[in-house]
Amino acid sequence: MAVAAALGERNFRLLASARTISFFGTNLAPIAVAFAVLGLTGSATDVGFAFAAWTLAQISTLLVGGVIADRLPRRRVMIASDTANFCVRAAMGAFLVAGSMDVRVLIALQAVGGAATAFYSPASTGLVPETVSPALLQQANGFMSVARYAAFPLGAAAGGTIVATIGSGWALLLDAATYATSALLLSRMHLPARARTAAAPNFVHELREGWQAFTEHTWVWVLTLWISLYFLITYAPFFVLGPYIARSSLGGAAAWAVVVTGEAIGSLVGGLVGLRLRPNRAWVALGSLFAVSAVQCALLAVRAPVAAIGVAAAAAGFAFAFGTVVWDTTLQEQIPRDRLSRVSAYNWLGAMAFLPAGYAIAGPVADLIGMSTSLWIGAAWIVVSTAAVLCVRDVRRFRVRGPVEPAPALAAG
Repeated sequence: MAVAAALGERNFRLLASARTISFFGTNLAPIAVAFAVLGLTGSATDVGFAFAAWTLAQISTLLVGGVIADRLPRRRVMIASDTANFCVRAAMGAFLVAGSMDVRVLIALQAVGGAATAFYSPASTGLVPETVSPALLQQANGFMSVARYAAFPLGAAAGGTIVATIGSGWALLLDAATYATSALLLSRMHLPARARTAAAPNFVHELREGWQAFTEHTWVWVLTLWISLYFLITYAPFFVLGPYIARSSLGGAAAWAVVVTGEAIGSLVGGLVGLRLRPNRAWVALGSLFAVSAVQCALLAVRAPVAAIGVAAAAAGFAFAFGTVVWDTTLQEQIPRDRLSRVSAYNWLGAMAFLPAGYAIAGPVADLIGMSTSLWIGAAWIVVSTAAVLCVRDVRRFRVRGPVEPAPALAAG
């Protein structure tokens, strides 16, 4: 199978292009929002409120987004999400350029944008299997991963440059243009019609049906909980405490840049490897890879040389990116298409709820028990929890299989 075969599918090319430009904008926006708020009030607390508004609105709306994405055509849900975010970013940019923005309005717009984004991610996960044949599914997810991690440095660099030269308002107007471009690309897709149940929609029933699908396979909810706690106990302390340790013991911001760059490179390589490689005993292999992420915490705890921490961060980035590709592919194969977005929403909810909490408590916990102790706990936890997870029979014995249902028939829709 050719390594770029998935890109031969017109619908997937359009979806991948839309996601790539969307990832670019997503990584451009945070620096623009942060400096916009600082320019308005000079308050770091207000910056936190702006980011919290986006995150909390997204978390609180995710399950609604999953239900809607399973109920309606997913392409249209994504277009509606992009359109809403275009309006949000265009309004923010225009008010800032005109010099008439109020920080309360900006925070409110952030909340609207976060809620709109909650509809995009579950719909996107469910849409990928509608754009390629089952044989190309992992390759398609690999391309999505490559786009995500390639867009990170490009979007961040573009955002920083625009903010520094012509201002945050113009950066947010560019972000608005990425949403408009994504919506335009998605509108050009021609997908098969999805069969819908004749029963009248009932939100609570559909939510319960999604939960049943989420808990039906033990490996789905066990691994979701495991990764969610990884964000809380291991991932967040590393990235919260790391910059402080770099400044005080490793040589400053340049040292931390080496670590972050290492993670980015490893993540990109993980996405590329995900284009072709898929272990048969997927969760055993990926659990072993994830356990290696303990090394970066241990090295940071002992203030090891920056190059060593950077290499360990690259290994952790590889494990996460490659694992995400295999996870998305397996989920798309094993969960029935009509419930896939709801299951994805529960998965996203777990990750997003624990990561902000991890960021929030990492500093206070380190103040109580010490930074090195916090990092050693994170390292030990990922090793011990990985061993425990692999003792679960449905996780340990899982083998890669084909899809649970055939690809949908090609019909106009």
